[in-house]
Amino acid sequence: MVKLLISIFSLFLFSFNLLKSEEKIFAIKSISNFHMNPNPESPVIYPVDLGKEMILIKRHEDWLNLLDEQTGLVGWSLNENFSEQKPDENIATKDYDKSFKIFRERVLEMSKSIEEAISIKTFLEVKHLGGAAAVVIANNDWFNGRRHANQAFQVYELWKNQNQSPSFLSFKNNDNEEKFIFLVRTDQDISNPLNSVV
Repeated sequence: MVKLLISIFSLFLFSFNLLKSEEKIFAIKSISNFHMNPNPESPVIYPVDLGKEMILIKRHEDWLNLLDEQTGLVGWSLNENFSEQKPDENIATKDYDKSFKIFRERVLEMSKSIEEAISIKTFLEVKHLGGAAAVVIANNDWFNGRRHANQAFQVYELWKNQNQSPSFLSFKNNDNEEKFIFLVRTDQDISNPLNSVV
């Protein structure tokens, strides 16, 4: 089943002035879920690794409203998953670095194949933000092409399948301007994967 791409415009924090504090806290479990809402049934934005630093916005019952500075996304996680103390122990976690390396190679191979076939530059670079979060830098002209929506969705599917979990993937142009972001939730189908642009 195709999963729904959702706009995360509402998840962005446009000004740090909205933050009541800049208290930094750290994930203390090998994997913690970063949810869209303070509800365990809420869609997971992406999993958070042990030691991940987040900024605490506010507390709500058993939940923490958090900002991930690397992605600019705001979400929720259970209070029990975080501490003010950065964990010292190195618990074995999923090797996201290895997953990213494989993903990057595949995306750049895909880009090379497209360029050889139709003489159009697509993906210029891929950067890891940590965990299941990454950024694809694409050629400015690619965003205007008629195939870019399907190609972007294929790239996202590669990243999600590589992680076997919810994943975050941002597409930026070669001026480092964010054009759109992929997240999924599992409750609906979509026909156009890029129906929302951030």
